[in-house]
Amino acid sequence: MNRSHALLATPILALLVSSTAFAGARQSAFKVDSNKGKNYYSATAAIDGKVETAWLVPGESENKGEWMEIGLPRGNVDKIAVVGGNAASEKAWTDYPRLKQVRIDIYSMDDEEAEKQVGSTTLELADKPGWQTLDLPDVKLGDTMFGGRLRMTVLELYPGEDFPNLAVAEFKAILKEFDIPVKITEAGAALEGHDTPLMLDANPKTFYATAAEGATFSLENSGLAQVGFISAGKDYARPKKVEIKCGTVTATTELADDLKGGVVWAEVPAFNGYTGGGFGTPTVTILEVYPGTNPQLGIAEMKALATNADIL
Repeated sequence: MNRSHALLATPILALLVSSTAFAGARQSAFKVDSNKGKNYYSATAAIDGKVETAWLVPGESENKGEWMEIGLPRGNVDKIAVVGGNAASEKAWTDYPRLKQVRIDIYSMDDEEAEKQVGSTTLELADKPGWQTLDLPDVKLGDTMFGGRLRMTVLELYPGEDFPNLAVAEFKAILKEFDIPVKITEAGAALEGHDTPLMLDANPKTFYATAAEGATFSLENSGLAQVGFISAGKDYARPKKVEIKCGTVTATTELADDLKGGVVWAEVPAFNGYTGGGFGTPTVTILEVYPGTNPQLGIAEMKALATNADIL
């Protein structure tokens, strides 16, 4: 049992995100299981990008009033996304209580490290597995150095069939996005006359082309939240299923086949509680393509959206 309102912040993240008051997650309490590891059920399990793990409060807890919070960088809060129960299996979902109503409190920190509350709202969740995305008050966090934090407090629950203690599989803040230039550090060998810079030249009439099978790109990470593609048209293969790995987490996105020059977007995964918060070098792999007249992959432009510029 841990009832001391203990801080548990992921140490490596504390070194990486300089604009947050703290990095990672902390909680009012969590179940301690010596067989699985002391911190296995801490709030960090709800921001690790893995729905099979969860923040689990102690069995003797009343659940209501328990809270978890995440540190955020400078930016604008837009929404939250939650998997509000134990998502390890269908049975686990009904076995444990699930979130029904929560209060979200938002705090901003100025350059003197003085904190003030800048938003609060009560939200209702449906009793269904999977991600639920809910709107928040549109508020700005931080000044020039620090960001802030977001706390979720449990108000009401859907009861579990077999266990009394709440589980929350995933929780993240969705921050407002803005355009940034893509910086490619490595790409597959290009066909002659269709080199890598041609998908970064803001000219949709020129394009990069490479072998479609196993096409990969490594990107510079500047708070990336999404990576976008504009196809080179029907004469070349177009990205269909895209995998992006960032640090220890991976996101796979199936893209629409847009032949009209529109941008199709793939998620960059994060594991510290907010979009654009991935650590390490994002690696983009094209897993499947829509076929073209030529078998090679053609990308006219690559785009990027970020939520903050504080990731090293």
